[in-house]
Parts: sequence; structure tokens; C-alpha cells
Amino acid sequence: MIRLWLITYDISDDDNRRKVHDILKNYGKRVQYSVFECHLSDKALSVLRERLLDEIDNADSLRWYPLCTWCSETVFFQGLGLPPEDEAFFLQ
Repeated sequence: MIRLWLITYDISDDDNRRKVHDILKNYGKRVQYSVFECHLSDKALSVLRERLLDEIDNADSLRWYPLCTWCSETVFFQGLGLPPEDEAFFLQ
């Protein structure tokens, strides 16, 4: 099952923050400075969590917010930005 996740981070070290950003951009879309929206399968979620945990220190923070289908359809936002979109995929 693929679910939309809102992932936020607060990382003090510039190098670690850059690494976390570089990892997350391969899994989803950056919607604010330290906030990503990612459509993840259970396996991708597990892999991503492990990869990110390797990059943070005890003083850092990662937060994972699962959004159900109903929740993701009712996201309210103002200003710049677009609503979360399901990423297209192709079967070959």
C-alpha cells in the first residue's frame, strides 16, 4: 500500500542537513524548507527511515506524519504551492 507521508526535519549540522535533503528529494517533493511530501510503500518507508536515521545526531529531529486518503484530499493551504499529487508510475 502506498501512503502519503509528510516528513519534517530540524537538523543543526549543515552537512547532515544537506545529506537528509539529498536523500529525501529522491523519495518525494520538497514543499517547504525542511518539509517533504512523499508517497511511500511500506518497504520504501522502511528503507528511507533507516537511511535518514544514519544521518542524524541525537540533538536532531525527524517527524513522520502519515496522511490517509481523506486527509490528503482535505489539506488546506494558502499562498504558494500546489496540493500533493500522486506520483505517476508505469508497469512494463
